[in-house]
Amino acid sequence: MHWVYLNEEGKKLYGGIFPEGQLPVISMIPQLAKLGDLEKVSQVYLIRVGDLTSEQFTKIVDLVVKNLGGSRADIERDFKEHNIPLRAELTSGSGTDNIGFFLPDFNDEDECYEDYDEEEEVIES
Repeated sequence: MHWVYLNEEGKKLYGGIFPEGQLPVISMIPQLAKLGDLEKVSQVYLIRVGDLTSEQFTKIVDLVVKNLGGSRADIERDFKEHNIPLRAELTSGSGTDNIGFFLPDFNDEDECYEDYDEEEEVIES
């Protein structure tokens, strides 16, 4: 599981929904996305809808409808299909419980690790 932590601005917006300030996300690495009708590309995390309670999901949809307008049914459907974008600027960091995320893959197919030869002799001086 991956998560992000809300910063002070994020807590003002989502703190009532996530009192601990931690949200489940698809990846701990932000992605680039265009939000709504904006031309600007933003860095976003995708909130994992499947890990939200129905109350949390409803409150987020309510917040989006209140602040941005639009059809509630369309927003719910879009969020269920694509998860919920969260602007990275509302976060202070991310994390994961997947230790493998930080380990290199030392197999023969990864050319970037060709400098690491297990049989290479270490020369001490």
